[in-house]
Amino acid sequence: MLKTRLTEKYGLRYPILGAPMANHSSANLAAAVTKAGGLGSFGGISANGPDWVREQIRAVRSQTDGSFSVGFITAFIPGFEANFEAALGENVPLIILSFGDPRPYASRAQAAGVAIACQVQTLEGARWALEAGSEFIVAQGNEAGGHSGLLNTLPALSMVLGIAGETPVVAAGGIADGRSFAAVLAAGAEGAMLGTALLATPEATDVPQSSKQRIVESDGGDTVFSTVWDIVSGAPWPEGVGNRTRQDELVARWQGREEELRQQVEDVRAQLKDRPVAQVLMGQSAGFVGAVRPAAEVIASICDDAEAVLRRRVGELDL
Repeated sequence: MLKTRLTEKYGLRYPILGAPMANHSSANLAAAVTKAGGLGSFGGISANGPDWVREQIRAVRSQTDGSFSVGFITAFIPGFEANFEAALGENVPLIILSFGDPRPYASRAQAAGVAIACQVQTLEGARWALEAGSEFIVAQGNEAGGHSGLLNTLPALSMVLGIAGETPVVAAGGIADGRSFAAVLAAGAEGAMLGTALLATPEATDVPQSSKQRIVESDGGDTVFSTVWDIVSGAPWPEGVGNRTRQDELVARWQGREEELRQQVEDVRAQLKDRPVAQVLMGQSAGFVGAVRPAAEVIASICDDAEAVLRRRVGELDL
């Protein structure tokens, strides 16, 4: 069995975190990951408001007494202050902050007795996380589905490990099978955060079946990293952050023409109302997802395969 500082600290069977995917994760998926032996989470940035956040937290607690977290997109918290306060008020075990300077919100959480961890995409973000007192740091790579930065997973992980000191580091982005998980563990990660692999599960009830099927059918090469959807949405994502999705008509048309898109964005929004384009968030690790499977099965197979890979390689390398 894989044992790391992450499993020891949070009482986990597996060193796996569920990504807190805004509008793609809720209590069902968070509870399923925790019950499977990982650390489940859901995204707290939601237009459903603070009552919804409280409902999700209580729903997770009704299904498991294990650890879980609520994630917040740091740059968006000013527009969702009530959601953030609701999570603090429920005294959640952990809040995960990502995309922006976590320090002001970390101090608020810690003052309320709530621990924080930070997902980062840059070395500057990792330094902010260390200053904020992050319990662990998630080094996220560009292979991840949804939003990420510009660095790929192994460079991001290695760079963050280089400055993290005694703070545990978790890897995210492109991890959905035993080999990819074994690779980051061998590099020094204490665990992995899974997103795409958990979207294609029955417990991901916020994800349309059609999107799950597209993940299953993907080889990972039909994903694209761009800012096109973010420009159209007008959401305040920080500089250097983009969005990995399945290649679609909107991205194919405007990739490389972002300045022109900004000038025509109102017209493009109007066109999308008349002729919607489906955005499917998924990472390059979709190539490892061969079927819609229960979260517990996904987590166990990735971890068991990673352990087998590591044991075999130790013998092969004759260390």
